[in-house]
Amino acid sequence: MGIEQRSGRAGTARFALESWAEVGAVRGRVFVSWGLLAFFSSFAASALPVSCFIVHAEPTGVDEEAFQSLVDLVALADQHRVPLTLLLTAQWAEFVLEDAARVTALESFLARGHEIGAHHHAYWGTLDRAAVWDGYTDAPLDSLHAEDRAQFRGTMDDFWSLLTALPGARETGCFGLSEADATDWICDLAYSTYGHTLSDAVSAPTPITIGSCTVTQVGHGLLTDVGALAMLYDSTGEESLFAVVTHVSDYAERPGVVERWFGLLASRDPEGARRDTVARAVRAWTDQ
Repeated sequence: MGIEQRSGRAGTARFALESWAEVGAVRGRVFVSWGLLAFFSSFAASALPVSCFIVHAEPTGVDEEAFQSLVDLVALADQHRVPLTLLLTAQWAEFVLEDAARVTALESFLARGHEIGAHHHAYWGTLDRAAVWDGYTDAPLDSLHAEDRAQFRGTMDDFWSLLTALPGARETGCFGLSEADATDWICDLAYSTYGHTLSDAVSAPTPITIGSCTVTQVGHGLLTDVGALAMLYDSTGEESLFAVVTHVSDYAERPGVVERWFGLLASRDPEGARRDTVARAVRAWTDQ
């Protein structure tokens, strides 16, 4: 903008016109800069893997405090545009169904774009990894260790009746099966998740057979070391899915870890274009 003095009405008008012309040019450069920034941000996001975030609700510690932790986790995910795949055990389903307000909360989760699936701690699988059996199995009772039979809660039909009574449809499951538990898988579930290690976070949806069922399986890595996951995420291209798993109890104990991961995802993909639930992500993948 010139600084020499203008005199008279014509000079004032000419000064105003020139001033606005220069401001317009500056604004034009700003608009172009923002346009380029948006373009490159969009281009960068398109090269990222589609990421999924899975939450396991375990068969133990199911109470009002735990449910509030789940509600808080969903609210945090909404702030960062992270669609959640919430995998609930039968114990959680039972707890939710006891109270209409909890059912309404799950309905709101679905309306906000989250997925509700199934989680099962199978008998033989828990023995393999020192976890807690959830009490459901299709294995003959006399095949179980004698000291464990009193923990039996029902068959997988009983398990499934509780899960299907929840709002929405069940499409994804994580069952933690060993070969001896293969008959526990429910063929109505189209997608299976597995894994805990860092490398399990990167996978391509793969058709597998569990018992008599054909499903599509993806891996997920446990959310422990945000820095290591971030390095792996940044080096993973769009040819893979990137999935991370945590537990409601983990969030309750260390909410900052989840918040850091959500913040990292938002910094790489502010619009959330490359984040989805397991069911939608795998369905989109197989439809390509």
